Amino acid sequence: MESALRDSSNIAVYGNATQSSTHQQANKAIDGKTGDSCSITKQEDDPWWRLDLHQKYQIWSIKITNHMKEREAAIAGAEIRIGDSGRKGGINSPKCATVESMALGATDIFNCTGMQGRYVNIIRPGYKKLTLCEVQVFGQPLFIIKPCQ
Repeated sequence: MESALRDSSNIAVYGNATQSSTHQQANKAIDGKTGDSCSITKQEDDPWWRLDLHQKYQIWSIKITNHMKEREAAIAGAEIRIGDSGRKGGINSPKCATVESMALGATDIFNCTGMQGRYVNIIRPGYKKLTLCEVQVFGQPLFIIKPCQ
């Protein structure tokens, strides 16, 4: 597994990001910039952010960077979910990890141990907003061999 972690690359740049509402655009979380280039939802019930990778991947880890300003940092309690369903913000997809807390401007890595899916969903349960300054997803395409017909 260690070599798979080393050999994987940031696949987030190949996907399309969407979110439940827009205070700041969803794609700002995958633009390669940190600081003030962040995706932010409005305050709402169960805000979510989703990355559509367009095909199924084996995902080893996810790296998230928090906002640098206290009033914009809104990530504590967010759940990282990976799966093939984009419905309802991916709430029914298997959970990789929960972001318990994160210091201002900090970057944390969450180990997903090779979970498989097309969508990476980050959901923050409750009436809140969700802020993501950078999301990097490390994994490899999952090749599926179909029998000849």
